[in-house]
Amino acid sequence: MTGTIIIGGGAIGLSIAYHLVRRGNTKVTLLERNRLTSGTSWHAAGIVGPLRATLNMTRLAMYAGDLFPRLEDETGLSTGYRRTGGYWFARRVERMDELQRIAALGRHVGLTPSIISGDALARAVPTINTAGLAGALRVEEDATVNPVDLCMAYARAATARGTIIREDSPVMEILVERSGSNAQAVGVRLGSGEEFMARQVVLCAGAWSKTLADPIGVTLPLQAVEHMYVVTEPMTGLPAPFPVLRDLDRGIYVKGDAGKMVIGGFEPDAKPWDPQGPEGDRPFLELAEDWEQFTPFMGAALDLIPALGKTGIQHFMNGPESFTSDTRPLIGETPEIDGLFVAAGMNSVGVMSSAGVGRVLADWICDGIPPMDLWEVDIARADPLTARPAHIRARMAEAVADTFALHWPFRQPRAGRNLRRSALHDRWAQAGAVFGVTAGWERALWYAHSEAERDLPYSVGAQPWQSIVAREAREMAERVSLIDLSPFAKIELSGPDALGALQHLCTSDLDVGVWRAVYTQMLNQRGGIEADVTVTRLGSERFRVTSGAA
Repeated sequence: MTGTIIIGGGAIGLSIAYHLVRRGNTKVTLLERNRLTSGTSWHAAGIVGPLRATLNMTRLAMYAGDLFPRLEDETGLSTGYRRTGGYWFARRVERMDELQRIAALGRHVGLTPSIISGDALARAVPTINTAGLAGALRVEEDATVNPVDLCMAYARAATARGTIIREDSPVMEILVERSGSNAQAVGVRLGSGEEFMARQVVLCAGAWSKTLADPIGVTLPLQAVEHMYVVTEPMTGLPAPFPVLRDLDRGIYVKGDAGKMVIGGFEPDAKPWDPQGPEGDRPFLELAEDWEQFTPFMGAALDLIPALGKTGIQHFMNGPESFTSDTRPLIGETPEIDGLFVAAGMNSVGVMSSAGVGRVLADWICDGIPPMDLWEVDIARADPLTARPAHIRARMAEAVADTFALHWPFRQPRAGRNLRRSALHDRWAQAGAVFGVTAGWERALWYAHSEAERDLPYSVGAQPWQSIVAREAREMAERVSLIDLSPFAKIELSGPDALGALQHLCTSDLDVGVWRAVYTQMLNQRGGIEADVTVTRLGSERFRVTSGAA
C-alpha cells in the first residue's frame, strides 16, 4: 500500500506530488494515462498573473513567483520563468473602478500594481493602439513560464525525493469501501486490471476528472470546452520582454513568445467538448481550427496591435480546457468520500495555479485541514444539481467569458438558472418578484411594482434597487410580511445528549426553553467559525438547526 495516489500527470498533479514529498510524505505514486503533460498542460499559454480578483486567490497565485525560479535552482532545469510585467486594459469607466479595487488588494498583499492613463500606456507600450482605453492597471509581477519545462522540473524534483511516476497507466476506477453511510477511498484500478491501494487518492485529471468522479457519486460540476489561441509569425521591433496584455472588455489576452505573439480569448458560448468521445484518449490532442469562433478575438487584437495586420499566423491552437459552472476551481476533500481529494476545473489558469494549489492541497492532505480560507474554491460548495450535464453545458454559454467579465457587485448569472425553486415560486413571480440565485436557489431579490423596476442596470456605486429595498423594509416594519425560508437547510438533531453535542459545537447557550430559538455560530476544533445558524429547541433532547441563506 502506498500513502497517496495522484491521478493525472499535468502541472497540478506534478505540483501536488512535489509538495507532498517536501512535506515528508515519501510514499507517493503518480499515475498518468498517457505521457506527462499530454492532456491540457502542454498547450497552456503559460501566463503567470499573481494578481487575481479576490484576496485568497491572489495569495494562492503569488506563490508561483517564489516557486518557479526556485525550482530551476533545485533541479537544474529551466522552467522558462521570466518576469515581463503586464497591463489590464479598461475601455469602460466602470472597469476602472474594478481595477482600482484590485490594485488596492494587490498592494495589501505586497504586490506593486499601479493605475496609469492611456497616454502613459502609449509611452510604455508604443506598439499598441490606446484609442478608446479609459486607462490600465500595471502589474510589475506579471510573468510567463514554459508549461512543459515547468512540469519536467516538478517531475525531477518529486522523483528525487521518492515519488514514483508511471506513464501509460490509465486509471479506470477509483476504489471505494462503503459501510453504511460512510465511504472511504482505498485505491485505484488501472486499465490493465492492476490495483493500487492507498490511504488517499487525489483526482487531478483535468477534463477527464468527471469521468472518474461520476460513477462513485462525487459532485464535479466541470465541463471541457474548446479553447483557442494563435501564435503569430516572428515580428520585428517588439519590446523584450513583451508584457502580458489583457484587453478585458474585449475578452482577449496577448503575450510575447520568442519574438512572436500569442493571442487568445475567453469565448462567449464556448463549445463543449466530450472527453469520452472518439478523440478523448489521444495524447497531445489538437482540435480543428475554428476561425468563425476566433474571428472576433482576432479583430480585437488587430485593433489593439495594428502591426498584426502585416503579420502571418504560424499556428492555430485549439485544445480542451476544463471550466466550472462558477468559474472557480474545485479543490479539497470531497464531501461524499473520505480520503478522496480533488484539484480540477482550473478555468485555463492551471499552470499558473499549480504552485499554490499544489502547496495548499498537500498541506490539507498531510494535516487533515486546509491551511487557509479556501471556501471560494472548496469542492464542498458544489451543489449536486450543478454537475448535471445539461446544466453544466448551459453554463458554458457565459462561464468561460466570465473569466474577463466585469465583476459587478450583486451580478447575477443568466445561463443555467432555475435549478432549485420554492414550492411558492410561481406565487412570488405573480407578485412581481425579480429573482436572483443564492446557493442554487431562485430567491426574490426585490418585488417590482412596474416594468421599470425589473431589468435594472448594474452599478459599482449606489444601487438602482436601493429605493425598492427601502420601501420593502418600511412595509416589514409597519405591516406584516411573509418570508419564504425554503432555501435554508433544516437539520434535526435528537437523542441522548443532543443538548451536550450542540453546546460543544456552538458559541451560544442552547439550554433554553422549548420553542425558543437561538442565533449562534458553530465552531471547528480550532475555534474557527464553520456555520452561522439558528437553533430551535423542540424538546428536551430535540433541536432543529436552520442554516443561513448561503
